Amino acid sequence: MSTIKPPPFTRVIVLQFTAAAVFAALVGMIAGDQKGLMAYSTLLGGLISAIPGAYFAYKAFQFRGARVADKMVSSLFKGEAIKLALTAAGFALVFSSVKPLSPSMVFAGFAVVHLAGMAGAVWLAKRR
Repeated sequence: MSTIKPPPFTRVIVLQFTAAAVFAALVGMIAGDQKGLMAYSTLLGGLISAIPGAYFAYKAFQFRGARVADKMVSSLFKGEAIKLALTAAGFALVFSSVKPLSPSMVFAGFAVVHLAGMAGAVWLAKRR
């Protein structure tokens, strides 16, 4: 059992999910589309980034300490591989099954949430 505390990565995950919801709401208000096409497209893109990111964060901090360094590295590689697969599956699922859809807003939502996660990680690193 490790006594090393994991970083508070849940804050970054919450930030990503919040960014997805807030950005989708803003896009919906600004676009003013009646059916919410741009808003739900943006939200789906954000979730395609946030859900795999949350899984990776869980896997990245599953093990801590020098005694389990080999497990840490293995968990990081598995987490990243599964994150990439989940991201690809998310895009494939959304583009194949959601109609109508605004592809540009899916990618915009993905980018904003991805950047929010990166900014949150940098902010967390500076606070430690």
